[in-house]
Amino acid sequence: MEEMMPNLPVVRVVLVGSLIPDDVRKGYIPEQNKIIKFPFSKIIQEDFLEKHNISRIFCASDIFVVSDCLLLEQNIVLEQKLRNRNYGALAGRNLKSLSVEEQEQFMNPTHSPVGGESIYAFHARLKAWLDSLFDNAKNQETFLIIASPIIIRALSACIIADGIKNSFHILNKLDVYPESWSVFSGRSGNWRILTLSAPF
Repeated sequence: MEEMMPNLPVVRVVLVGSLIPDDVRKGYIPEQNKIIKFPFSKIIQEDFLEKHNISRIFCASDIFVVSDCLLLEQNIVLEQKLRNRNYGALAGRNLKSLSVEEQEQFMNPTHSPVGGESIYAFHARLKAWLDSLFDNAKNQETFLIIASPIIIRALSACIIADGIKNSFHILNKLDVYPESWSVFSGRSGNWRILTLSAPF
């Protein structure tokens, strides 16, 4: 598909997966305003910048990068649209504490918890943001994205699926590890996954 559109820019996106909070590992639903502290060493940053010629960095608004040095600091954009899903009234609860009805609703892609967003809305938000990268991109430009593994997994599912409504089925077949990196390449909203969840 990319060969048929020679005048449109090709964009590469390198995604860095942060850590996952301990309470989420223990089965608690993430809270909306929870900030994840993510140590991102200067050595690893330099490695990414050297290998991929990165021009801009987007950091999810719920990630706080802890580092002795942030390279390309003037080109870092704090991005609200890359934050985790808003679970509304379910946030902070343990999955085991949900009633059978709540569990069914939790797994329903179109259900929005009170004060929150549905899985469908979450995926649509991420896919729309990813595709918006083409709006002002230069050809062969590379962006670095720092986000939680949950975000990278959802973005990957949106890319693999034929449509947003099919992405939820793919989501459960993917895994993205903390402190891993992934690479997407795309042209005009048509994406490919080149690398998924490679450890640092």
